Amino acid sequence: MRFKGTALLAVALVGIVSYYFLIDLPSEKQKKKEKDLAEKVILFNSDNVKGISLTKGDVSIELKRRSIKEWEMTNPVNAKGDASAITDFLSFLKNLNFTRVVEESPKDLTPFGLDTPDLKIILSMGDGETKGVQVGDNHPMGNKVYLSRLNGSRILTAGVTKNRLDRKVHDLRDKTILDFETPEITKIELIRNGETLNLKKNKESWQVLEKEISAKGNETEVTNLLKTIQEAQIEQFVEEKPEQLTSYGLNNAKLTVKLTTSKANEPLTLKIGLKNQHDFYAKTLAKNNIFTINQSLFDTLNNRKFVDFLNKSLVDFNDNDLIKLTLRMDDSAIDLVRNKKDPQKWTMIQPVKMKANTATINSLLFDLKSSRIAEFITTNTKNFNKFNFEQPEKEINLTYKNGKTWALKLGKKPSSPNHYFAKRSDEETIFTLPKDSIELIFRSLHDLKDRTILEFDDDAVKEINVYDSKQTFILKKSAKKWNLTLPKPSNPIQSFIGKDILWAINSAEFESSLTSDPGDSVTGLSKPNVSIKLLDGEKKVLAHILIGNPLHKSPETLYLKSIKKSTIYTIKTKFLDEILSNIKKLKEAR
Repeated sequence: MRFKGTALLAVALVGIVSYYFLIDLPSEKQKKKEKDLAEKVILFNSDNVKGISLTKGDVSIELKRRSIKEWEMTNPVNAKGDASAITDFLSFLKNLNFTRVVEESPKDLTPFGLDTPDLKIILSMGDGETKGVQVGDNHPMGNKVYLSRLNGSRILTAGVTKNRLDRKVHDLRDKTILDFETPEITKIELIRNGETLNLKKNKESWQVLEKEISAKGNETEVTNLLKTIQEAQIEQFVEEKPEQLTSYGLNNAKLTVKLTTSKANEPLTLKIGLKNQHDFYAKTLAKNNIFTINQSLFDTLNNRKFVDFLNKSLVDFNDNDLIKLTLRMDDSAIDLVRNKKDPQKWTMIQPVKMKANTATINSLLFDLKSSRIAEFITTNTKNFNKFNFEQPEKEINLTYKNGKTWALKLGKKPSSPNHYFAKRSDEETIFTLPKDSIELIFRSLHDLKDRTILEFDDDAVKEINVYDSKQTFILKKSAKKWNLTLPKPSNPIQSFIGKDILWAINSAEFESSLTSDPGDSVTGLSKPNVSIKLLDGEKKVLAHILIGNPLHKSPETLYLKSIKKSTIYTIKTKFLDEILSNIKKLKEAR
């Protein structure tokens, strides 16, 4: 029986909860919605408004909707409306609630200032209906205003002041100076005191031209300039139909901006004239009216120089598009070409023909693309001789798959101890590059050679024999783990020791290769300090190296020989140190 009672209580609780959420709560929400709507001063749908009229005294502002997002001002001037400002105004009116009903049908409207209202706002709706509000005096208690609906008798108060409802011609008129979309602009001309700075779009990049100088433009700087012009607003409208331009300094403007678009034959043109107390007089070529712009816009257009728009990135390219790289320095040249069969590798063809160090070349190309110009120097091409680019101190040339080339030349005379004068092949501008960037780009012949001693596949190695002049260590690979089999360890070894030995051998690079054998008494290779042999699963020797004595005049360098080659190399002691550190770990495992 107790179970039945509990079940009944549960059913009752579910019923109460369901009633609340399904019936009571929606009903409360509906009542609140109805109350909110009932308290609206003007109940309307913003999208259905086709016209707006604001009358204040003898001044009347008339606006007509041209499309969902376009408005036109038809009175007191014919001009484009400020769609954003008009939308905000309609939103403000739509959300305006009255706080109380003062009188239902007053006999005298004078105490409320509604006998001759200061402001009348009328909305013309799409169905022909008109809605609106008449604005009276501010409430004596402050922060309120008396209102009456258009064709209504009740006196209302709303929690706003009169000036919040007021809008002036300037507020609702479009204040855009030049209307355009940034991707459409193909050319920018800044004409100042008779001289022109050109920014010209070439496919996806920009070129900067002034007088006889042409250089690659900085896309970010050009885009920022266009954004500034696009977002600039008219400060004040001065005169709609001027009889003369001289008094404004616009008959022969000292500053003119022209924007050529891909969609129009004539450029968008802005002329800027004299300064009044705070702003500058201006006008566009497309319209008659004169207006003012602020100091900030004038400074942006007037003060930006040729060098401000130049691209400080030294060069941009896709590594895979390169087929040849040439470095000229110290009166010698290094030519490197990409392998056709294996594009990931490079070959040196001058001054010697051999494999090139791919890692070093990739690093060089990365540093080349990462380099940034320190400073641009505006100069005339007639003065190039003093920089001696005909016989540059250093030069780098890139050749691409499509046959195009690019070159960087460094002048004989550095601009300072920390910078070099430089010039690119694709422009006439001279600039400076930091000395540390030059050192990263112009690698030595030694660094560009492939100095790898051995080539083998790590996975093919199944056995490693290491002899350190006192004993032999044999490691064998079982599955993916390395085990020490000689001498028999008392503790299991860490498997990464075998991987570390292989990595050290595979990455070993020689310092130099000897043209003749200096003899065993010098090299000590007949009785080496360390011997390392790598075998595959069938006991075939994949690699075998001997490490001998240190060089007499260079104790940090050792002699090394690969049994498969007759060449004797020298190698840094750090290579042996890596091997010995792993041998020490093997000894500790015994």
